[in-house]
This record gives sequence, C-alpha cells and structure tokens, in this order.
Amino acid sequence: PYRQFQGIANITRLENKASSIYHAFQVSARKSVGALSLSLAYTYSHSIDDSSDRYNGDFVNSYDIAANRASSNFDQRHMLNIGYVYDLPFFRKPGLAHTVIGGWQWSGIVAFSTGTPFTVTNGTDFGDSAGVGNGVGTGSYADIVGNPKANIPPASQVTLSSDAGFFYNPAAFAVPTGLTFGNSGRNSLRNPNRTNFDMALFKHFAIKESMAFEFRAEAFNIFNHSEWTGPSGDFGSNGFLEIGGAHLARVLQLGAKFIF
Repeated sequence: PYRQFQGIANITRLENKASSIYHAFQVSARKSVGALSLSLAYTYSHSIDDSSDRYNGDFVNSYDIAANRASSNFDQRHMLNIGYVYDLPFFRKPGLAHTVIGGWQWSGIVAFSTGTPFTVTNGTDFGDSAGVGNGVGTGSYADIVGNPKANIPPASQVTLSSDAGFFYNPAAFAVPTGLTFGNSGRNSLRNPNRTNFDMALFKHFAIKESMAFEFRAEAFNIFNHSEWTGPSGDFGSNGFLEIGGAHLARVLQLGAKFIF
C-alpha cells in the first residue's frame, strides 16, 4: 500500500556525477650504435577520479561523492619499456656461411610497471547497513588500525594452499565502526609491481629475389621469475591480502614463414 508503483521492487537511477583528472610526463628516446638499435619509453602519470566506471564495486557513499575520490582503479604511476634489436656479428661476409648460419638478429623488450591500486572492503555482514548501497553493510571500507606494510605474516600462515605468502599485513584492518563507511578509504593499497623480459632470435634466409624463408624463436618471461597477481582485498574472507597466484610462467614458441 506504500508503493506508488505496485509490483516494482526497486527503481534505480543513474547520475553522471563522478569526475576525473589525469596528468602525465612522457619521454621517449631512440639510439643506434653500430649494429645495435635501442629505444626507451617512460611515463610518469597519475589518474584520479571519484569512480572509475559505472559498475565500480568500491563505490560506497552516494551522498558524498568527494569521499570516494582517490587514484583510479587503472592508475599506474610508473611505466618503463626498453626495446633493442642487435644484428649478431657472426659470419657477416657474403657467402655460404652467411647464408646458412649468419644474419641473425637478437631482439627483446624489458617492461616495468607499478601495480594498480585496490580497495580493502568489508566482506562481513555485521548487521549494520552503514548506508552502503547494498543495504547490508558489506562493501563498505574496512577500518585501518595499523601499518599494512609492517609485520607481514610469514608464508607458513597462509590459508590457501596455492598462495605464495602475504603481500600486506591483514591484522592492520578491522571491521568498520557501526554506522560508518570505514576509514581505510578507496584504493588505499597497490597490487604488486611487474617486471618482464621478452626475447627473440630472428633469421631471414633469402632463396632468391622473390622468395625467402624466415625463422623466429621467441621467449616470453624468459627468466621464468614469478610475477605475482593482486591479493584479495575482501576483509573477512578466506585468503585476505594473500598472494593468490602468478602471471604466466616462461613461454617458448617457434615460428616459420615462407615468403614468395
């Protein structure tokens, strides 16, 4: 009897109220030294917004948009890429040796990027809606009660057998105070940085002017070192702030192409 439109449970309204700003410094350089070609690209940037997309899961207080303002979900402060191509100095003189085992090129890319930010949210239902949009209290921020980067537990205390350890200290967070949104804030922590090395060997076999054969051997993450994925930020859940996995291990592939 109190509903104006009978039979309709919820009427959702979407408003374009969030705002964003982005600043960046970019530099690039190229240099050739004999048979070696080098290129470098670096970006220092900061993206800030109230909400990174319309389905942002860490959007808490719709009545105070400014309280949600923080680094964007996709913000990466530093990005560095170094590329190189080197003509190997073996059997360069024309002849059979050059045709068969000479003329190789070694190339690669070194990439470094800082981790994207993530939010520690309250994953427990403590019987207090706290004004959160879902009405049950889960999804609000957790309270921060310590230093997340100090006293990180050893890997022996992880709760998930597939995990490699903790990335932050879970004891630094607590259930938010009743009737509050929690004070840890949006995107207060960052996922792990990532450094990756890719390399390739390339050889062009000329058969005649209009016909050739190309061979390429490629390696991604050639040193096969672990690059961790982001930890879970759901406070109260199993595996909170534990490293949940890793990016792809080393991948090797061979390719061949006939040109005519």
